[in-house]
Amino acid sequence: MSSVVPQHRGPWHFDELADLPEDGRRYEVVDGALHVTPPPGHLHQAVGADLLAQLARQCAPPWRVAYEWPLPLGTDGRVPDLAVVRSDAPVRGAGPYPVGSEQVGLVVEIVSPSSRKTDRFAKPGEYAEAGIPLFWRVETDPDVVLHAFRLVDGGYVETAVVRDAGEVDVPWGRARVGLPELR
Repeated sequence: MSSVVPQHRGPWHFDELADLPEDGRRYEVVDGALHVTPPPGHLHQAVGADLLAQLARQCAPPWRVAYEWPLPLGTDGRVPDLAVVRSDAPVRGAGPYPVGSEQVGLVVEIVSPSSRKTDRFAKPGEYAEAGIPLFWRVETDPDVVLHAFRLVDGGYVETAVVRDAGEVDVPWGRARVGLPELR
């Protein structure tokens, strides 16, 4: 998989991500620096696809479930594995989609070996600062476990731990999720 990132001077900004190649890599901007990560592995993709399908089946207006939806966080930007966004979110064009409790109701990060610290510490703080009301972190090692959090007084508080199946908060109320037994 080869691609060429254009020459760039100075700090990167979220809106510049639209100019980068669609090559399977994930591009994010953190503190003005471009972060490039490889495509997720099989386990990560399987868990993400399964959760996407479950949430999409249960999703209620005015929400939409999205896979790898770029979110601006000031001049920076992150790409959560899954996001629940307002159904009127623009899907054409490269314009940024505003972030906040009215536009983004939930973000989901699936922890990979290469992203453990970022998914457990950096991203939750950034999402909380942006006012996103719900955050899920899905651990994959040694087993698939979902940790659900709600934003309270500027920080996330754990509200549920799902090891096999259970109900969790979503922007439209509650949803039942079943975690796959993957090897």
